[in-house]
Amino acid sequence: MAIDTIGTNALATGAVNTSKIASSAVDDSTIEIASNQLQLKDGGITNAKVNASAGIVTTKISGLDAQIDNGLGRLENEIGLLNVNRLIDNGAALDDFVKGFSDAFTDETGVNTGVNTNTTYSTDNDTYGASVIVNTLGFAHKLNSSSNWTAYDATRLAYYSFGQYGGNGMSMATTSYGGNIRSSIYTPSVASSVTGTDLVRWTMNDTENNGGVGIYLASAQSHVRLTANASLAGGWSNSSSHWASGDPEVGGLKGMFVQFGGSGNYYVYNVKGANSSSGQYSTSDVMSWHRASDGTITLRKNGVDTGANVNANGSFTGDWRVVVNHAGEGSTIDFTSLEIKENVPTGSTDAGVFQTAAQTAVSQPDTVRLVLLGKEEQAQTLNTDTVFSISRDGGTTFSAITMTQSGNYNSSGVKIYTGTVDVSGQPTGTSVVLKVTTTATKGFTLHGYSLLYK
Repeated sequence: MAIDTIGTNALATGAVNTSKIASSAVDDSTIEIASNQLQLKDGGITNAKVNASAGIVTTKISGLDAQIDNGLGRLENEIGLLNVNRLIDNGAALDDFVKGFSDAFTDETGVNTGVNTNTTYSTDNDTYGASVIVNTLGFAHKLNSSSNWTAYDATRLAYYSFGQYGGNGMSMATTSYGGNIRSSIYTPSVASSVTGTDLVRWTMNDTENNGGVGIYLASAQSHVRLTANASLAGGWSNSSSHWASGDPEVGGLKGMFVQFGGSGNYYVYNVKGANSSSGQYSTSDVMSWHRASDGTITLRKNGVDTGANVNANGSFTGDWRVVVNHAGEGSTIDFTSLEIKENVPTGSTDAGVFQTAAQTAVSQPDTVRLVLLGKEEQAQTLNTDTVFSISRDGGTTFSAITMTQSGNYNSSGVKIYTGTVDVSGQPTGTSVVLKVTTTATKGFTLHGYSLLYK
């Protein structure tokens, strides 16, 4: 009779061995008995012996779980950050890779600006940030900040230095253009219709100048000549050969120009080159273009109108540009200060919404990881003042991601933030959207992101 039970008494050592086990009962290519112990053979588990649907989790493989799901060195985080850096290095637009998307904001491709509110794109920094509430105006563009100015002739000279070859004034970086070429600098359009204040102010470095400072309505840029020897100041020339788009008065050019000459003399001109007034200046005088409440532009010296206001061509209330030029080859114009009024942020921001355009995933996401480069512009509580969320149904349904700081990106305060969100409860879909909302007074600037899904 076969023994089908074992009592309480222990089996004697060696009682069960290979001779006691039927050859068909155990696949000995997988297991073996060694030193009276049952064990797996080396190489006993092969690909063919693992079921295709076996649920092997990362915790069963030593070290892999920590690399993928835990700690600051998450593999997915590193992949996302690497892809953002690749876009930055190559100046590429939105990138769609196998299981995710990346955008370093080299342009506005991939951003749904129609949904965005109080969020501004910066072409200088390739970033998105909350619009600034401006409570005051201040003089922001300084003479020593050459990045605020643009040379008119990049083929001959890309930038102009301020000062006599690097000093306090404006001069060419080369000794001569040849011929009668004039050089100029001009600011980007200053977006403000404020009146009743000085818009530009400056002091001269000496009284032997041959150049001037002009201010004009930005929308009339096409009537300010940009080529040939007329330079930007050609808009105030009385010679029709200097006019860019025909008669500047007929074209709607509005603004004023003051020419500084030798022996401390200045001359004020309207847009068609008519001289309206003249006077004397010294290196201690603060000169300025002032705009009155009705839009009239006047030249002021030490805060007092000089009487230089020229009919309607010296009046406008819209955005403005500033032009500074020297009169021709061999001429110079030198300043000790030159400042342009612009909107100065007070540190307060509007509540804002940033949202990407929908990107199509190759499969329906259930989990999304966000790797983001950003900067908290004001002290705030992350995930409360600034909230990040993901949609897989094209922006109809969103799930908030809890983001945490995972490291510092650069010395300017840009940091690396990471987080993961389960979107499996959302309606089915493969149309992925990222949204970031900010509360008032708590600005957050986005520098780039990667979304990885599975």
